[in-house]
This record gives sequence, C-alpha cells and structure tokens, in this order.
Amino acid sequence: MGFWFSLFIIGLIFYALTKGYAKSPAGSAHKGFSEQDASFLVALLARIAKADGAINESEARYISGILDMCEEELRDPGVRARLKRIFDEQKNSQTSIEQMARMYKSARFLTNDECSSVIIYLLHLAYANGSLHPNEKRAIDEVARGFNLGDISAFYASFEREFSRSWQDDYRNSSWNSSWKNGSFEREIDPYEVLGVSKEASFAEIKKKYRELSRKHHPDFLGVGASSDEVAKATKKTQEINEAYEQIKKMKGE
Repeated sequence: MGFWFSLFIIGLIFYALTKGYAKSPAGSAHKGFSEQDASFLVALLARIAKADGAINESEARYISGILDMCEEELRDPGVRARLKRIFDEQKNSQTSIEQMARMYKSARFLTNDECSSVIIYLLHLAYANGSLHPNEKRAIDEVARGFNLGDISAFYASFEREFSRSWQDDYRNSSWNSSWKNGSFEREIDPYEVLGVSKEASFAEIKKKYRELSRKHHPDFLGVGASSDEVAKATKKTQEINEAYEQIKKMKGE
C-alpha cells in the first residue's frame, strides 16, 4: 500500500503544480521561483535527506533554511506549512526519484542550467555534514538521469573540493571552528558574526539582515552562465547564513 499511497501523493503534487502553469509560461532561462518549483524541490530534498537512513541536525537546519527562504521568496505565510507537509510525505516515499525528476522537468520545462541548479541544492544537502553517503550519491545520480543531464562528475568534484578538502582548516578562523564529533568534523559558529549583527540587535533587525544576505548570496541570482564552482561556493555561503539564522532563532526562542 505504501507504493500506491506514494504514487497518489506524487500525482497530487503533479496536478497541483501543473494546474496553473499555463498562466506563467517558461519562456526565459530564468523563469522566477514559484511554488511549483518549491514543491518539487522540497520533495526531492526529502528523498535525499533520508537516502542514508536518517536526517541529522545539519540536514534539518538546511531544510529549515530552505523552507524559510521559500516563504520569504514567495511572500506567502502559508507556504512553509504546505511545503513541510510535502517533505514529511515524501521522505519515506517509494516512488522512483528519477521519475520525480522527470516529472519536474516536464512540468516546469526546465533548461539544463535550471536542472543543474537543482542538483546543486541536492548536493548541498547531501554534503551538509561534510561528506557524501553512497546512497545519497546514487539518489542524486538518479535525479540527474531523470533530468537527462548526462555526466555530473564535475559537480561532485567541485563539492569534494569545497566540503571535504582540509575541512578543519577551511573553518579555523574567528567565526568558524571545527570539532571532531561522531566520526566527522562539525562546525561551531558565531552566528552573530556570520550575519554581521551585534548580539544586542533586535530579532526584527536580525531577520532583516538575514533576508538581505540570503538574497545577496543565493545561487539563483548568479545567472545562467555561472560555473559549478561559483554555484557551489554561493550555495555553501547560503548554508552558513541559514545555519547562523537558525541558531539565533533557537537562542532567542523564536
């Protein structure tokens, strides 16, 4: 019954996302971010998050940051709850992730550049704890096949350079420190310094700064010609911003 329930959920998503598509045809390379994109993206992220069997704290923070970003970008206070439901439904789905990717590309008429941007999001989640699990790689490879992207080894190489090489040294500075826990390096951050705000700032001021930085560094704003290295660096910076904001929210009880 699980397979048919998952297939039913995918069908509902596909219907909901394609229902209003004719009103905003995708004529340009950058169509703008819509709830259609957000729903498919979150569904794919859910599958990657559970590919290695469990969702860890770093992955949960990344997902929370994505949901916050979607709420802000779409300017709809109810969208976060809707996307969270999709995430919860899809994380244990048995439906082929390759099929999901194929549906996404078809529904939104995605270009190869836009498909590559989605792969970057998925890789960023997979590398949230600094390494790539074999099951995560298999799932991402399936998405790439669904997108008909061909060889994506350059993406993996870029993320290996950014997240796995000299993991300790990359973050040994005034705002980032590394500590060894549970067999991997975990980053400890001064969230106020990452966001460039004082500890005395009001939460409204912190939220405003977070939104400003999110827009500035988000990979979606790099443009179609951005290289995989540029996108990976922008995505990594976005994660740092999201993690800092989530930590401050938790400290302030927001």
